[in-house]
Amino acid sequence: MSPRYALDHREILEETDTKAPTESWSQRRLEQLDPYEHDFQEFKSSEWLVQDGELQSDFPLLLSKQVSAFTNGAGGILVIGIRDNGTLDQGVNAHLKGGTREWLEDIVSTSVTPTLHRFNVYEVLLEHNAPQDPPQDPHRDHTSESRAIYILDLPRSDDAPHQAKDHRYYLRIAGKSRPMSHLHLEDVIRRNSLPRVDISRLGPYGEAEVDLHDERGPRSFVMLRAFLHNQGRVMAKHVGIELTLPRVFIGKEVRARMDILDQTHFTQRPGEGAFFRYHPTPLFPTQEVFALCIWVCIHRNNINALKSDALLKWSVYAGDAVPTKGNVSLSSFPAVRQAMEWIDTQTDP
Repeated sequence: MSPRYALDHREILEETDTKAPTESWSQRRLEQLDPYEHDFQEFKSSEWLVQDGELQSDFPLLLSKQVSAFTNGAGGILVIGIRDNGTLDQGVNAHLKGGTREWLEDIVSTSVTPTLHRFNVYEVLLEHNAPQDPPQDPHRDHTSESRAIYILDLPRSDDAPHQAKDHRYYLRIAGKSRPMSHLHLEDVIRRNSLPRVDISRLGPYGEAEVDLHDERGPRSFVMLRAFLHNQGRVMAKHVGIELTLPRVFIGKEVRARMDILDQTHFTQRPGEGAFFRYHPTPLFPTQEVFALCIWVCIHRNNINALKSDALLKWSVYAGDAVPTKGNVSLSSFPAVRQAMEWIDTQTDP
């Protein structure tokens, strides 16, 4: 498995039950941030950008190092307007260069080579100036005194490695942005030379089929279809997909239907069953293809499992890449919920 810095920083945030940075920001949320810097979070005071009303001359270079470090690794957030101890300072004038947020968006994208295409800049206007602010000049236009904290959301980049303006490559290591070693650089290059295949669509297909003749009671069969998408920049060879269901949804009738489709290989495991299909052709970059269909049988004996959020799990394999895994609650599909409601309305035989 790749080193931890090669994971997307949102995965780490989810593991620690922290809100992902793509959600809305507020002053209250900033004040509740973990006060420590780490591989996925860096604080910079407002003076890092502006001091005595003037832009710091070395800001473009320092910014490029931080952007390179985050995007070459797992990503993270760079906050301008928070001190090293995690407390908010007086903030940055929100009207620099005609609009600080828009200006930052322009310079972040070109701060590294190749140009960065995927990132966000969030602006949080402060509710009041911190006590450390200098007295305001009563003759100045007060609109120019609007101050804000800026959050740069810098996810892992598919175009990495990104070079900073000093012609070096950086990475977040032990909470600092450090020059990359040759080994780190090779790992990032290899990361982007592997295919990235995942499920792009998964959902019901056609109408549910009902069966009123089974001696155990009414049943409903729902077909689900999955599609794969190569999100990477290289051809994906030896692609396979495996869908796993709890055994209570896979009876003899489901197995018979799957045999008729003749798409998959079935494997039984304790409490669950898995259907695997090897895709017969490689996937070109950006290509989306049909993967497989599976049937789900819904009856009185597994309704409680559905109400307890029984999961449909998947694993997607593509060459030497780390398998992509995920899951979804079966009851999240409208067709499954309708089948559950239909089963509930049936009288006992």
